[in-house]
Amino acid sequence: MKTLVIHPADKTTDFLSEIYSGEDWTVIRHDLSSKMLKSLIKEHDRIIMLGHGTPQGLIGHNKFVINSKLVYLLREKELVCIWCNADKFVLAYDLSGFYTGMIISEIGEADFLGIDSSIQEINTSNKMFSFAVKNSLFKEDPIIAMKSFYISFNNRIVSYNKKNIYFRTSVRQNVKSGVKEAKLWKEDKLETINLEEFLNSIMNK
Repeated sequence: MKTLVIHPADKTTDFLSEIYSGEDWTVIRHDLSSKMLKSLIKEHDRIIMLGHGTPQGLIGHNKFVINSKLVYLLREKELVCIWCNADKFVLAYDLSGFYTGMIISEIGEADFLGIDSSIQEINTSNKMFSFAVKNSLFKEDPIIAMKSFYISFNNRIVSYNKKNIYFRTSVRQNVKSGVKEAKLWKEDKLETINLEEFLNSIMNK
């Protein structure tokens, strides 16, 4: 399968380059036109997106590199979304793959979240995180694999981050596979939902 890595150049996220080091994948770190980026996404089966971001998408080159305008292409791909609050983007648009919530990779982020830490702890976490992702992606159960590599050893940053690593199969894929119902938390209650109805409710997003 053809794999595309979108990792906007930023020295604060260079540690993530270990994830694709030595792999025969297409790696994009420079700015591209929207037309070229769309073309590359169409040509690849797996899309790995790395760096800084928000619930609205992946940021790079002083703009959103990945946002809602590209969702129609991403829905058909196997995804890796590693940026802060990527979980909100993935869930909002019913995407599939490996993704993260808030991940601390800088001392300022730890301070903002009120987590007492050190540069050494953060650097150790960053190295372990990249190694763990590299050895967990595209496995049968990437979350179990990730937890076996990304171990805290009393590192407060690892302990925080590992709670915000996820994998999901989209509602669309479940419906195609014949799954009709699922359990979802709604207002602190576990409710059974009809997947086809849920899918129709998000089709216009």
